Amino acid sequence: MADIDQRRSSGSPIGGDQRTLVVGLLTDPDTPAEIAAKLIDDLPDVLAARVDSGIVWDLRTMTHPVTASVQDPEEMLGAVADYTAHTEWDIGVYLTDLPMQHSDRPILVDLDLDRRVAGLSLPGFGPFLQHQKVRNAVVRLVADLAEIADAGLDRGAHHPGRTGRAAARHLQPVHVVHTEQGRHTRRYVTTRWRGRARLLAGMVRTNQPWRLVIGMRTALAAVLGTSAYLTITSTIWLLSTQLGVGKLVLVTVVSVALMVAWIVGAHHLWERARDASEREETFLYNASTVLTLSIGILVMSAAVYVLALLGSLFLLEPPLLSSSLGRPPELADHLMLAWLATGLATVAGALGSGLDSEDAVRRAAYGYRERQRRDELGQDNETTENSSS
Repeated sequence: MADIDQRRSSGSPIGGDQRTLVVGLLTDPDTPAEIAAKLIDDLPDVLAARVDSGIVWDLRTMTHPVTASVQDPEEMLGAVADYTAHTEWDIGVYLTDLPMQHSDRPILVDLDLDRRVAGLSLPGFGPFLQHQKVRNAVVRLVADLAEIADAGLDRGAHHPGRTGRAAARHLQPVHVVHTEQGRHTRRYVTTRWRGRARLLAGMVRTNQPWRLVIGMRTALAAVLGTSAYLTITSTIWLLSTQLGVGKLVLVTVVSVALMVAWIVGAHHLWERARDASEREETFLYNASTVLTLSIGILVMSAAVYVLALLGSLFLLEPPLLSSSLGRPPELADHLMLAWLATGLATVAGALGSGLDSEDAVRRAAYGYRERQRRDELGQDNETTENSSS
């Protein structure tokens, strides 16, 4: 399951007192791996410019779903440290798309200065400028961990409070709320209400709902075919001119809701809490799934609407529409016709269709994604045990 994807180095030519620090980005599959692949292109230069230009920064990436076997935030860094202990990394940073919480506050970063590892929960960084925020956070954390990694630095001279305040300023608005007794560990969390709203939005962003259109090819074909048929139906011409904007909005809402319900039911994406401790996590999973699917279906509907509008303008000549409407057609008539045709087509043509690929389902729902990763990890472990025996 784990494999090294890329590596890149940057720094001044090696020689003299120069040293090399190997920084590894350990990632979950899917979005975290994609972000790491982008980070590795510019991180060495950024680290050289903002941390220490005298160090050769050797950046490496590896994909392995640590959270598939460890879901407790308290144990995650230990699992990351154990996994990276078998590598040549001096510093390890884990990127996960799993939302982490400390009580009722979302976790952005966990940092263990003794074991030189950190973990970042991508959804906590919100939906906007996620790549830049994660890059800046990684740079700040590597700067802290590199200070510990410096062979010439006495650990007793390290000042956790100073670097902790620097990281907190960079990751604003966050608070340091956790320090494990006897270890140089820190945990950065966001605010309760604003942070949880940003966490949910970040979960949807991590799911990349606009990419679901690729995984809804059957539904898209059905909606396109149905909307084309409705566009040339005279009854729909008359109906679209009689309905107001409010009813057309209602048609759109109902069609999207039905499509979401069908996909959730067909692919068993609705999560159920096994006990009270899982209610918050289950709510976040289900809410992010519904929002992800809704946005994906709206993106698909928008594309169909544009095509239906172009077809209406091209095929329906003014004399043809005038004979049915009893007046010269206007642009508004074509806009309303395309709107109604798209809404009805979503219900009639796409109901019964869904997501065509497992990758699309995997991206849409956190619970499904985590179950699949656990299954894959279990299969890999079983294969390893059989090979060993």
